[in-house]
Amino acid sequence: MSKTQKEYLYVGHYTDVNGNYILKVGTTNILDRRRQEHNRNYKRAKEWTMPKDGTFEYDFSVPLSKYNTLRFEDLTRQRWIEENIGEFIRNDRFVCKEKPKKVTVTIRKTYIIELD
Repeated sequence: MSKTQKEYLYVGHYTDVNGNYILKVGTTNILDRRRQEHNRNYKRAKEWTMPKDGTFEYDFSVPLSKYNTLRFEDLTRQRWIEENIGEFIRNDRFVCKEKPKKVTVTIRKTYIIELD
């Protein structure tokens, strides 16, 4: 990977077999590959399992440097924990009993991501 190649900070979701809305913030250099990994891995997860016919969907993505994607992922995760968006579980996921109407990601400006 060249030094100028961007990584993506993304927000995405899926609904688990129990109807919980699972919200995720993460980073990747290839969005399509990462979606395929989520679809495969979350269908095999012991908890918060994605239904066999479910898919991981992106709600937002922005290209940044690798350093900034990791930094803003951490800041976003911490903000969502403080805002009590849902129960935080490993791998930067939040289990929401009810789907939030919107979430925010602040980089230089604040992005409001409508989830409806």
